[in-house]
Amino acid sequence: MAKIDKRFQILLSEEEQRLLKNEATRRAISQGELIRLALKNEIIQKSEILRRKAVQNLTEIFP
Repeated sequence: MAKIDKRFQILLSEEEQRLLKNEATRRAISQGELIRLALKNEIIQKSEILRRKAVQNLTEIFP
């Protein structure tokens, strides 16, 4: 696990806070860990989609 040494503050609506708390409880992890996982998944997923599109474009150019 990476060293956690930076603090980041965000504001959540009551609904977002409730959803975060419920999901973290369901997964038996902290709310902070759930936010870190969501951030990583969002970035990794978007990066993977962009890589796949780039490969697809290359295969169309060079069949």
